[in-house]
Parts: sequence; C-alpha cells; structure tokens
Amino acid sequence: MHFIGAISMPELARERTNMSTEGFLIPNGTDPAAAPETSPPELTRWQKFRLVVKVVELRLRFIALMVATGLVFAYWDTLWNYYDKWTRPVGEQVAAASDIEYYCPMHPSVVRDAPGNCPICGMPLSKRKKGQKEELPEGVTARVQLAPFRVTQAGIRTAEIAYEPLAETVTTVGFVTFDERRLSRISSKTKGLARVEKLLVNFTGTFVEVGQPLAELYSPELYQATRELLLAQSTSSERSNGQTSLGQSLLGNSSDLVALARDKLTLWGVTPDQIDQILAKGKADYRLPILAPISGYVVRKNIFEGQYVAEGEAMFEVADLSHVWVQAKIYEDQVDRVRLGQEVEATGESFPGEVFKGKVAFIDPALDPTTRTVNVRYDLPNPEGRLRPGMYVAATLKMPVADTPAFQTRFVATHSSGAQVRHASMTAEEQKVCPVTKAKLGSMGEPIVIELEGRKVWVCCPGCPPKLKAEPAKYLAKLAPQTAPAYAVLSVPESAVIDTGDRKLVYVETQPGVFEGRAIVLGSRIGDRYPVLEGLAPGERVAAAGSFLIDAESRLNSGAGAAHSHGKEASHANTGPTEVSATKSQPRHVH
Repeated sequence: MHFIGAISMPELARERTNMSTEGFLIPNGTDPAAAPETSPPELTRWQKFRLVVKVVELRLRFIALMVATGLVFAYWDTLWNYYDKWTRPVGEQVAAASDIEYYCPMHPSVVRDAPGNCPICGMPLSKRKKGQKEELPEGVTARVQLAPFRVTQAGIRTAEIAYEPLAETVTTVGFVTFDERRLSRISSKTKGLARVEKLLVNFTGTFVEVGQPLAELYSPELYQATRELLLAQSTSSERSNGQTSLGQSLLGNSSDLVALARDKLTLWGVTPDQIDQILAKGKADYRLPILAPISGYVVRKNIFEGQYVAEGEAMFEVADLSHVWVQAKIYEDQVDRVRLGQEVEATGESFPGEVFKGKVAFIDPALDPTTRTVNVRYDLPNPEGRLRPGMYVAATLKMPVADTPAFQTRFVATHSSGAQVRHASMTAEEQKVCPVTKAKLGSMGEPIVIELEGRKVWVCCPGCPPKLKAEPAKYLAKLAPQTAPAYAVLSVPESAVIDTGDRKLVYVETQPGVFEGRAIVLGSRIGDRYPVLEGLAPGERVAAAGSFLIDAESRLNSGAGAAHSHGKEASHANTGPTEVSATKSQPRHVH
C-alpha cells in the first residue's frame, strides 16, 4: 500500500464508489441505494491492481499532454511552413515559378513575387529578374538596415552635417631677433686713421636718442677740411663785399668754394647741423662728435678711448627694439597653410597668458634640405620693449579651411560658375538628387518628372510623388541653393569616419535604421572634426557613434545582406534584426 500513498483522497473515494456500484462491494440482488451505510470493506487484490492501473493511466495521460505541447512549440515554424505549403493557392505557385521578382531599392531584404509596396517605407516595389545582382547607387559601398532595438543596443548616435568655421592651426617655435630695417651701424668715414678722444657711451645696452653724441674723434684730415670750410667762408664774404661783377665773372663765384667744402665734410660723415655750427662759431675744433642716427639701444661697442680707428671700421651698432622679428621654421607639409600678411599670435614663457600679435612678413623661397623646413619671418610690434632678442616664443598661425589651396582647388572644380545657378526648371543632370529620398537620380530606375508649383521636379521612383505633393515646401527647400557662411565649411565628426587606408568612409542614415556606406574626400583633421571636401551635403545625418559596429555588420553579414524571403516571410521583413546590402559584386542568396 506504500505506492498508493501518493493518490489523493478524493480520487480514491471516487474509485471505491465506482467499484461498489459495479458490484464489487454490494451483494447480488441488493439495491445499492437501499444498502445501509456501513464502512467500506477491505479491497481485494484485483481491485487494488485495477486502482493502480487507473492512477498510472492518469499520470501518463498528463505527461503525454505536456510532451505534445512542447513538441508543438519546438516545431512551430516547421508545422507552419507545411501548413502554408498545403494551403497556398495555385496562382502563387505559378507566380513563384516565374523568373521575375519585386524588391524595394531602399530595403533590399524586402522581396516579393507580386507587385506591391514595401512594408517598411511604403515605396512601390521595383521589378527585376531573379538572381540579378543589386545595383547600389554610385558612391555607396554598402547598405545596412538595423532594427530599432539593435540601434539602441549598439549605442548608435547620428549627427547632422552642417557648416562649421574651421581653421587649420600651425604652431611652431621661433626666436626673437632684431629688425634689420631698424638696425644702424656707425662706422668711421674719415680718411686715414682717427683717434677716439672721448667716449660718451662707454658700455653696451645704453639707450640713446637720435642725435645724441656717442664719441668724439680727432682726425688731421677732418681738422684740415674744417679749416678749409672756414677759409672758403671768409674768402666768400670778402669777395662779395669788394669785388665787382666783372671780377666775379673772371675769378668765379666764391660761394662755390663754400659748397665744395660742405660737400667734402658731408661725405666724411659730418651732418649739416654740425657744419652750420662750425660756420656759426667760426672756429675749427679738432674733435668731431659722432651722433646717433636713430633712437635705440647700443647693442655693440667696438672702440675705447684713445683707440685709432680706420676708415670704414664699425664703432657702434644701435638697434630700435620698438619693432622686432620672430624667425621660425615651418615643415614642408605646412607651407601651404602660411601666406604673407597672415596674422600670427606669439606667446612667451616670460609673459604667461599674454599674446603678442603680428603678421607674416617673409617666407623663404628655398627649402632647407637638411631639416626639410622653410624659414618664416613674423613682424611683431614691441612698443614697450618687452620682447628681447634671443627669447623663444611659440608662434601660432590660423588659416580658415575655406582659404586653404586644397579646399579652394576642390571648391572651384566642383562648384563651377554655372553649377550654382538654380533655374525654375532643371534637368535631371542639373538636379542630381531626389528631394525626397536624397538618392541619386537614376539609381532606382528612370527618373520621374512632375509639375509642382509651376516648375519641373525630378524624383527617383513612383513612391516619391505622393510624398512630394503632400509636403511641397519641405522638399522643395532642399533644392534651393545653399550659400556657405563666410570662412565656414562642411565638417564631419572624427568618430564618424572609418579610415580603411586607401579611402575614408562614413555611414549616412538615409531612412530610420537604414545606413549607407559612402566614400568621401576629407581635409586634414582639425581638433575632433574633418572638413568635407566632397561626398556629403548639408542636412544629411551620419553615424557619429557606433560607425565601426555598422561597418563590421556589413562585412560579417555581406552574404546575408542580400538575403530575401518569399510569401509570408517577406511580409515579416521589417521585424528582422539586421539586413545588409553589400557591394555590387557580392551575390544574392535565396532562402
């Protein structure tokens, strides 16, 4: 009886009642209803065996029901496919035998055997032969479709392409030096040797004003020339008082002698003011002051008192530090970013946080073959003399990308004078893209022209005219010419660019969850963005985060990307997690 302990009491009671009714417990000929209520008698062995069989039957019945339910769930797809096969009408079987199929150009995974609309975007399906390779638009390398939950799971975020005032920055280290145009060298101009009688500026670094005496020289030749000047002056005065006009014509004008004597002293470095002082005093001084020609600092002193200096020997050098030069080196690949007159900002460690502004004054026409650099000179105002020759400074140059030669060349090539003119009605070649899908005209068959607001507009497929007529202002605005702001260019985030080595790719979101790989031409990276030279248009959205995951999906599922379904499988195409359309050369598989 231990194996009966697991049987519930209600079931045991019902079983015993049934056996009593069948005559196991009540004698023959006795009415069970009239039988007195007595305790049930002991079960026989046969009754016990039958009771066990009943219990096992109940348990097996429950187990069989659970197994059948599990098998139905496990093989539901197979059972449904068999059901679909047995219940499919004869007309669909005939259509399936045809060599024509219908697909969505925007969602290649949607393929039907009969004409209709795409269940994802609503676009009319295009016709093609079965097994025909899909032709992607020009410039598109792959097309990937991700379900919304996959986009969220992968952390894919998009960014809009817009104009940014980008500027290329070149930073180099230079050193401050004298402005050679404001550097004066004072040499001895007297013939023969001259002796330094007195040195008025006796150390280097002294600041002098223009006309300030620096030293006094004695030269016999200079002293003799001074006396000749005085003699010519006195002779001219006497002749002008007592000489007749006939005598002046015969002996000559005495004032010419004075002029010759003045010219001689001028050639020896005597200033006109000094000559006038000599004539005013009427006395020759054996010492001649040497005057500073400019205001500035004495940066070199080569003489001492009592020293003899020869003709042409340098005695002093005076530099005006109110304006200085900065000499710097620019690498070969940065030369095109520097131009004459370009503004430059210099900072030095001696003046943290302070910026000295100047301009590029000279670019060396020759390249140093050893260092592969070009010497560049900047002119910096230095009114307070804070920048001292020999200091190191960091020079920064900024050039707007719109002004760089690379961008200008590309802009002129792609934006000719006639390309910017927008007529009221354009041809398909002039319009180039569909205003609804932004796809290139001709990529989805022959372009379709419609009349809208008195102008002709071209679209890519039959599904675009209803959308265009529903919101004409929205889509016609995309055909209006867009003028870039001054010094602004299209830019794309660095995280959106995939560099394969020989080209750069971005994934453009053409429809929600649909990304197209596109090869573009970019300029040099500036901060965290790239200037776009070719391949993108304002307003397009690119995958700024998760682009590598999209690229990996397109590569790993390049074969599955061209997969498509028939019948009911095609109707569920919009629920699949990932659909990828690879390049033109990749085959399509039928499942």
